[in-house]
Amino acid sequence: MPRVVQGMHTNLSSQMKMKLLAILLSSIAVLVGCANTATDIDFSKADTECSQKCHANYSNCLSAFMFFPIVQQNQCVDGLKACAMSCPAKASGSNSEPSKPSAMNLTMEQAKAKCIDLGFKTGTESFGQCVLKMTK
Repeated sequence: MPRVVQGMHTNLSSQMKMKLLAILLSSIAVLVGCANTATDIDFSKADTECSQKCHANYSNCLSAFMFFPIVQQNQCVDGLKACAMSCPAKASGSNSEPSKPSAMNLTMEQAKAKCIDLGFKTGTESFGQCVLKMTK
């Protein structure tokens, strides 16, 4: 009889370990999802029309069907960052020409370096989108 009780205790311990592991993994997934948000992107100096297009693209990206929502959200935020960097600055006066984007005329190497500085990981789709936006 003591072996059965001891065996039950071991199974209960394994079940508790599995529950704790599940809770831990769920917590990590939530924290990772919160790490990359669009709230830290500043559009205050960007051209209004361009920033509206960026936000529309971001909304479309988020509304797409997702198998991995956290990964998709991070890609959408990365796309929004790249779009924000490619927006021209707001015009200073109503009669003046809109200024060119600060990222305009960058060489491929300069664009890659800038995207790395912004936190994009080389070899990812979002890195490629960033480089493309920077070189346009």
